Amino acid sequence: MIRTLSYLNLIFAVLYFLAYLQNSNSFVITGLLAVVVFGWMTLRSLEKEQFKWTVLQWITAIMTFFFAVFTGYSALIVLLGAIEYNYYPVSAVVLISCGLLFALSVLLQLYLSLVKSIRKKSDQLFDN
Repeated sequence: MIRTLSYLNLIFAVLYFLAYLQNSNSFVITGLLAVVVFGWMTLRSLEKEQFKWTVLQWITAIMTFFFAVFTGYSALIVLLGAIEYNYYPVSAVVLISCGLLFALSVLLQLYLSLVKSIRKKSDQLFDN
């Protein structure tokens, strides 16, 4: 499940970047880079079956969390604006859809990765 979410989040990062490209800023670029790095590190840890997070993975996880919250919040603001003005252009619908799916997917990946890391650490403690 985590492997699939990691690949999916890498794809969503590119799709969201393309949908948001017209109004992007440095925070978006940094957040997307954090998502890509965290996704790559998650896939690498799954392949090596080493689930203990490094300092870099914790930093990118925190950055990824804040970016996912920002992305979900931004999508909700755009949705509320579209509802308020009763204006639903295709670009806004694509941005809202990509933003919400991406935010939920990233948050789910973070949660599952953290749970797996904690569970693996507790298993190692009890094995000794």
